[in-house]
Amino acid sequence: MTRFTGPFALPAAVFLTFAPAVFAQTPSASIEETAPAARSTITDVSDKEFNLRSRPLFDGVVLAGWEGNAYWFHTEGNAVVAGRLEKRIPENQFLCTTETFDDFDLRMEVRMRGANPNAGVQFRSRRPLSSDKVPANEVIGYQADMGNAWGRSVWGALYDESRRRKMLAEPEVPFDVEWKNAGLGNGDSEPGQGGGEAAAETSDSEVSVPESAWVRMRIVCKGDDIEIFLNETLTVRYTETDPAIPRSGVIGLQIHSGPPAEAWYRNIRILSL
Repeated sequence: MTRFTGPFALPAAVFLTFAPAVFAQTPSASIEETAPAARSTITDVSDKEFNLRSRPLFDGVVLAGWEGNAYWFHTEGNAVVAGRLEKRIPENQFLCTTETFDDFDLRMEVRMRGANPNAGVQFRSRRPLSSDKVPANEVIGYQADMGNAWGRSVWGALYDESRRRKMLAEPEVPFDVEWKNAGLGNGDSEPGQGGGEAAAETSDSEVSVPESAWVRMRIVCKGDDIEIFLNETLTVRYTETDPAIPRSGVIGLQIHSGPPAEAWYRNIRILSL
């Protein structure tokens, strides 16, 4: 792991690295049991097989097997929470696995909180070396995007973080995510559902924050091919043509720099292909 030095050094008290833990292989109730995943063209793994063979990267309680800045990441309500709602985020932050992955089917639920937030899931990525001339808090690699950027929705887009620094592919039609104003608690919206009439309205006297519905995210990588799905809808299918781009790396959970915001990640499971 890269040691952070110079202007990007982190106090030892706030930088965390947890040793990997071995989790039980019997999956708990998962998002695929209630909503079948969209068909992938690069793997024929069924939802049943995924539920039986996949393993959790986060057990809902302890961040074993992850490393990052503990000031910006904590666990709450069986989720990893990135960012803060009471303080501006000065620079991008990433919580990364200590394990690397090459070909895989990765599934989780994600949501955003805050005004105009941005975040994403890194994969086939790595922490920078000093020779990269990239800030040590960053990560280099692919990102499945969430939220807004450049004044528009980027949900389900594929971005190349700190490398080519551009969108590699975007949905033909922007992915629609429902939002509501919610209190500062952890909320209880179900994946794929917005607040709607069932959500309790926040009174004027309470502090509220924009909050997206939970969204089911799926990332499939095999060889040169990458697919991203949101709520069983294919948003991106991309084939990497540059042989110099690594086909393996860590998985990371991001909160982007900017106004106060949070990105929530839960039910994170992976199946190696």
